[in-house]
Amino acid sequence: MKKYMIFMLIGLMAILSATDMVVNYADGSMDTIPIEQIDQITFEQYEMVTVDGIELQWRTDDEYLYVNVSAPTTGWVAVGFDPINQMEDANIIIGYVDGSGDVFIRDDFGTGSTTHASDESLGGMDDVDQHYGMEDAGTTMLHFRIPLNSGDMYDKVLVPGNNYNVILAYGSADNFTGFHTLATGTNIGL
Repeated sequence: MKKYMIFMLIGLMAILSATDMVVNYADGSMDTIPIEQIDQITFEQYEMVTVDGIELQWRTDDEYLYVNVSAPTTGWVAVGFDPINQMEDANIIIGYVDGSGDVFIRDDFGTGSTTHASDESLGGMDDVDQHYGMEDAGTTMLHFRIPLNSGDMYDKVLVPGNNYNVILAYGSADNFTGFHTLATGTNIGL
């Protein structure tokens, strides 16, 4: 598996070596950062699990959870942390890369077992930070970070050392509301 991650890193760096990486922040601002300065692309620091073709990588520091997720789709990809029943009460991060390469990521909350809405529409905050993504050969790859404790009532408090159920899903459309092509789950330790 480490060989795969190294080849993925080399491939990603080869694709991006001619250009800088654009990082989109939650407040709408963007930075252009030389690829050699992107610490998040050191996959050796991440834990990893692959379930039904969806690869989830994660790591934490004292303040944030950093996530890389990829799925075999050119539509949306989603990760939901700590649901109580299917999607209910999960902190869901959903995103896609559109045809022009722009990345859209949203912080959602599981409002029911099969429904979700953006934190902002519920009166909360979008706490996704430092996100970027790309599509390549029919695969969508997203990176983002979220606070371990955002203080938002529509986000879960995540504690390093604890285990959490995680839902993983993807769909074929470039939007936040399309029905999933595949939905599955796993359990991870932070």
